[in-house]
Amino acid sequence: MCKPIQDYLSIVREYTREIITFGGFVLVCFVYADFRTLAREQAAAAAETAEILRAMDARLAHLEQNTAAPTEHETGH
Repeated sequence: MCKPIQDYLSIVREYTREIITFGGFVLVCFVYADFRTLAREQAAAAAETAEILRAMDARLAHLEQNTAAPTEHETGH
């Protein structure tokens, strides 16, 4: 094996724990950023869903008020 590769492998063997620790830290940062983006998107979707449900509730309340009082046709007068 040539000398530079052997030197490189000996450095990798010597600092294996540090390399794995740094790699793990980078992975944690990536997962955290991805999760933060996901949480932000879910919060926006939940807010939109709540607004849609609120509008539907207002429409149903309006329809219920309009149909609550019997009309002349229903009462027979």
